[in-house]
Amino acid sequence: MRQFPACVLLSVAVMAMSLSVLEAAPTPEQRKQIVEIQKEVASVAAMIRRKDYEEAEKKLEELNDQATKLIADAELSPDDRTVVSLSKLLTINRQRVAKALGKPDPTLISFSSEIAPILAQSCGNCHGSDNPRARLDLSSFATMKRGGQNGALLVPKQAQRSLMMLRLTTPDAQLRMPKNGNALGRPELEKIYTWINQGAIFDGSDESIPLSELKADGSKEPDAPPVMITKATGTEKVSFVRDIAPTIVNLCTGCHRGNDPNSGLSVETFENLMRGGDSGRVIVPGNLDGSRLWQLVGAGEQPRMPQGQARITRKFHADLKLWIEEGAKFDGEDAKLPLRRLVPTDDELAMERLAALSPDEFRQMRETRTAEQWKRVSARTTARFVTSDEFYVYGDASEDRLKQVSDWAGQYVGELRSMFGIQDRPAWKGRLTIFVMKDRFGYTELNQVLHSRSTARDVHGHAHITTGFEDAYIALEDVGDDPGETHGGLHLSVVDQITGAWLQKPGTNLPQWVIRGTGLSLAGRAVGANSYIEGLGPQVLEALKGIERPEDVFTDGRFGPGEIGPVGYSVVSFMIKAGGPRKFGQFIARLQSGANMNAAVSAVYATDLKNLGTAYLGSLR
Repeated sequence: MRQFPACVLLSVAVMAMSLSVLEAAPTPEQRKQIVEIQKEVASVAAMIRRKDYEEAEKKLEELNDQATKLIADAELSPDDRTVVSLSKLLTINRQRVAKALGKPDPTLISFSSEIAPILAQSCGNCHGSDNPRARLDLSSFATMKRGGQNGALLVPKQAQRSLMMLRLTTPDAQLRMPKNGNALGRPELEKIYTWINQGAIFDGSDESIPLSELKADGSKEPDAPPVMITKATGTEKVSFVRDIAPTIVNLCTGCHRGNDPNSGLSVETFENLMRGGDSGRVIVPGNLDGSRLWQLVGAGEQPRMPQGQARITRKFHADLKLWIEEGAKFDGEDAKLPLRRLVPTDDELAMERLAALSPDEFRQMRETRTAEQWKRVSARTTARFVTSDEFYVYGDASEDRLKQVSDWAGQYVGELRSMFGIQDRPAWKGRLTIFVMKDRFGYTELNQVLHSRSTARDVHGHAHITTGFEDAYIALEDVGDDPGETHGGLHLSVVDQITGAWLQKPGTNLPQWVIRGTGLSLAGRAVGANSYIEGLGPQVLEALKGIERPEDVFTDGRFGPGEIGPVGYSVVSFMIKAGGPRKFGQFIARLQSGANMNAAVSAVYATDLKNLGTAYLGSLR
């Protein structure tokens, strides 16, 4: 593996690994060894003058390895003068020797051979070309350059300002990429960090080549040989799309997908399935004994598939057998399309079921689900409830308190409609449930039972909206009417979370600072003078100390969990004051329709993120 200059390792350790700067001083012996290496690097100049380039190259690589290990062991910071001096000396001499030998610069990171494999392996499942999350397509260098809904991914030569590094290294597990996966290791982060700082250079032959097909020399992997596929005639007793594909998608794609599927077998498309894996074809049309898939799933061969599961139904067992015997024919639209497109997802099935409900049936469904959820949380407590056209207020607080919450919600929903142009009535299908828990214990218990999570000290409410509005509720701890250190009172919390429930409606993916900031800002406007809101100012100033570029204020993931609310409140309040509530509503609508942050700001405020950020920071002064 390529060894990196010593300063690179410590730069990455501080920024990319999200570690605090190490303050341990090197020992006198370590300092002495560093000086000795520096002298030896300088002596290589004599070899270069004698044109002993190969000997000089070998010596420089040895010294680079020694320096990298020594400076990492000594825990020197990247701006240590000794580190900077030694790294510069090594880089200059290695580049001179490589140029003399007609070789590539050895200090440059290759995108094709070193970066592309990391991205293809770690990011391809969520950011592929067929359904890129957050509209970020990492299937090729060309699509990666475009960025996603949160803006550009790379700032060449500025790794610390690149959204890619921020998302790969944030300590917040909810924001860190890969989503729901292990963080990248130090070697991978070192490569990406250094590659960006070197200019994020593409060294391949064609930026449109899929990363999974990009060879180390920058060319395209040769196409796989064609797979023979027999189209169904319509007379078959078993349909692949209807009878086989759903089980394969639900039980097999977890292990057999992506750029490195188990046993080399991908089942993401029908073509992949028929191509087979490392052991060859897994389906031989008309031949059960020769079809390894049948042997592993239905004939008892070990290890039985799917591993660790016992959800193969008798029907699928019989259908798979007959489908292979009938010739394993394909009755789908295109054998190259992902099987997931052929099979309705759980969300799609839920949408179909919910779409068939009448308004009255939806209201009844909301009441039934609310009662079921309450029973799970507090089976021994009889809940009270208050109903209205828009809300279903439910909980163990007193009836008068529930009525008060219902009144607050009803008074606010009109303002919400006006700002965001909401036409639907009710705004949330079946109404929005508002759980009101009379004490801290009840609220933390709801979080644990319904969401399997603990409750942070400063969290007193949340919104939860699922696909098709099957679930649509906010949950609140009754913190009383007086603002406290971590809350602004129940009235403010009601408005804050109702706003969040609207912004989190299905099909949208707004930055967290927008959701939290809009909720707090509109709550502050609706409730009036509030000491909690007034006390957010110092927190904002503290959070903004690390901002170097004005546009970074709008970067999703830039601020930690405790900073998102205060900074979001401050930014949103500024935007509403600058352009008015209606213009801010148009800005939100742009984001909800899929526009990225810069495009939404440009369309609504007729400026760019840099200028808007500059104006915002200026307003704080």
